[in-house]
Amino acid sequence: MSKEYTDKQINSMILFLRVNDIAEMYYLDKSKDYGEFYQPTRDDSQDMGDYTFFDYKSDSHLSLQQVISTSISEGWKENWTTKGENNGE
Repeated sequence: MSKEYTDKQINSMILFLRVNDIAEMYYLDKSKDYGEFYQPTRDDSQDMGDYTFFDYKSDSHLSLQQVISTSISEGWKENWTTKGENNGE
């Protein structure tokens, strides 16, 4: 069973990816039209919920699980801060 993460932790992961220049991603509400950036879910590679993530650096849509796994594999920790505190530094 995979661990459940809070919205605060997910936002921390997104900030971690931005600050470390790994990804530049945002939530996209699937009920709104974002023009060229909106892409309806077509398969299991995208989040099936109300939101998906769009990464401008890689020009791709990501699922919540992909955001979590990328953050963890790149070094995100639960107590991560932008000042390097609690990061094992």
